[in-house]
Amino acid sequence: MAETSEALVLKFDAEAFAQALRTARDETRPSKEEEERHRRKMEVWTTGLGVSGLVLAAARSAVPPLSMCLLGMYKYGKFAILAHHSLHGGWGRPRRGWFAQGLIRRTVDWLDWIFPMAWIVEHNKYHHYRLNEDADPDYVQRNTEVVQQWRLPLSVKYVIVAVQAATWKWFYYASNTLKLLHADEPNAPCKEELHEPITVSGLVTEAAKGRPWYKSLSADFFLRVMAPPLLMHFVVPPIVAGFLLGPNSKGSSSTVPFSWSTLLNVIGAEIFTNLHAFCTIVTNHAGSDLWYFEGACKAESPEFYLRAILASTAYDAGNDVVDYYHGFLNYQGEHHAFPDLSPLHYQRLHPKFKRVCQEFGVPYVQEHMWIRTKKTADIMVGAGKHKVCVGNASEQPELWMIPKASAQ
Repeated sequence: MAETSEALVLKFDAEAFAQALRTARDETRPSKEEEERHRRKMEVWTTGLGVSGLVLAAARSAVPPLSMCLLGMYKYGKFAILAHHSLHGGWGRPRRGWFAQGLIRRTVDWLDWIFPMAWIVEHNKYHHYRLNEDADPDYVQRNTEVVQQWRLPLSVKYVIVAVQAATWKWFYYASNTLKLLHADEPNAPCKEELHEPITVSGLVTEAAKGRPWYKSLSADFFLRVMAPPLLMHFVVPPIVAGFLLGPNSKGSSSTVPFSWSTLLNVIGAEIFTNLHAFCTIVTNHAGSDLWYFEGACKAESPEFYLRAILASTAYDAGNDVVDYYHGFLNYQGEHHAFPDLSPLHYQRLHPKFKRVCQEFGVPYVQEHMWIRTKKTADIMVGAGKHKVCVGNASEQPELWMIPKASAQ
């Protein structure tokens, strides 16, 4: 008996899909010279933002929003572009091996609230290979269950999310990444407890109770992780600006060389970069149109590639200016399918990657950053929930597949 047209439409050839993605990846690979030129371009742009922002931040009695934005984008470029892709091996394995390793290289390459070695474990290992599963430390819906359960008006919950967005890197992400670097130490919590997010307040509370593992984690957190960026970002620039401006200049202390206006600028830059990073990073895998998976899958398998797309969203994309603003994180399906490509490679792969998805009926979600921010906030306050897939998505195309007639 002949199959119905609907049955034919819902057939999904997982192996052919995976091969088509690999072919698209290989056909769009830039040369090493092109990737090096592009990396240097990104470094020049990032350094230019930082220098311009510092000059304005040190200006006499000035607290211009422009300096906050420039410094915030500098921090973002260091994190989302240079550190992220370097530590994935996007610009080669040798660079991945030395980038931000040790205090000196960390200070030069990427001095942020996030400890590089902890981020490699949390992001590269757990997040990428357990995407939107219970074992994913970045799974937004699970990590914000406390907010969802609070008996507060939705409007108040959205305000709480806004505050979290302005503080998330130091209040939540720094400690939540570091915990996985300590996960195998004596007295570590059980797996279920480690799956729960650890914020600064939670860390201090548990350490104050005398729990040995939390005391050790707390000491490492404040001394090795937080102290260097706190000193270099919030103490050194105001002191240097105070020396340059002189102790009696407006905006500087009259007794010590310290520029309070510069401090306000760097605080504003920190708030800006947290908000910007929230909108372009935290939103990558959250929304009621994206999927949660019960159970793991094999890395680099057709199921792995499919989940990379079903659990990810893309944003506006296509040129260096737009992509820099999004940290080259606007290619999340491509990135989670192939984590070790360079930003330039993702940019060139994007059109073919989308075309393969369309040909196989795989929904490739791509929307403006603000739309994705709203959908993420809905998840965080409990106004939306992820779709749920039990078992392999590749074996259940009826759950997610776009019929070919609709995909045109």
